[in-house]
Amino acid sequence: MRVIHLCLCFFVLIVFVTVSRAQDHPFLFTLVPPATGQCNTVIHYDAAYGSATFEPLGGDNLEQRLGVQAELNETFMLIANLGLAMDGNSTRSAQHAELLGLILKSEKHIVDFSFGPGFRHEYSGTNVLLGRAMVGRRFSGWQLYSNFLLEKPLAENRDELDLIVTLGWSYDLSAFVKLGVEAVGEDLEGFWEVEEAEGGARLFIGPVVSLGFPASAWKIVVGAGPIIHATQSSRSSGALRSLTQGAVNGYMVRAMVNYGL
Repeated sequence: MRVIHLCLCFFVLIVFVTVSRAQDHPFLFTLVPPATGQCNTVIHYDAAYGSATFEPLGGDNLEQRLGVQAELNETFMLIANLGLAMDGNSTRSAQHAELLGLILKSEKHIVDFSFGPGFRHEYSGTNVLLGRAMVGRRFSGWQLYSNFLLEKPLAENRDELDLIVTLGWSYDLSAFVKLGVEAVGEDLEGFWEVEEAEGGARLFIGPVVSLGFPASAWKIVVGAGPIIHATQSSRSSGALRSLTQGAVNGYMVRAMVNYGL
């Protein structure tokens, strides 16, 4: 019943947002600002399979997400998604929402810069306060963006603050095909803190391909790569990324289908 209510909330949100045409969405985990000044919305469905995963990559085994990225006006952008992780006979849900404001535009400044708050309910049941900074720029034929996501878990035995860093580079092979690389780092303080509370630093890096279609609002983004447990801590917590104990490496394969309204 809870999942049904959340899906209805997505439907109401989509109905009441004024939209025109699709925006660029070349990465799986790295958010980018709108490419135009028009109010656009992208609805996306993700499917992923992985092992030894961590937030925000998703859950172990099979995970699915339904989300929306909506430009409310020339300044503010709303991001929201519902995730379902299926592990054996159990199914868990997670919810995520952010409101980002575009502070700098590369047309007038050196880079694009956005910032805003958010909230996530994790698969483990923990509520997390979020703050994201998005910085980067589009060039002629390629783009480079990075996200800095600050997390404040509302739970004991978790780090007071966590920082997730993503970096995405994409090159335009044609008007409809983009080829790039995306990297994600979590609990990076594990490189200098032996007693990092959530099991140590983890890294993901892999290729990402964005495929569009002529005269179509559909776009497919596919990426995959290894998950490297770079450091190990003797401490652990209830965080999703600590379910796999020890310095265990893994992998993630994710596909995203976008539809621009």
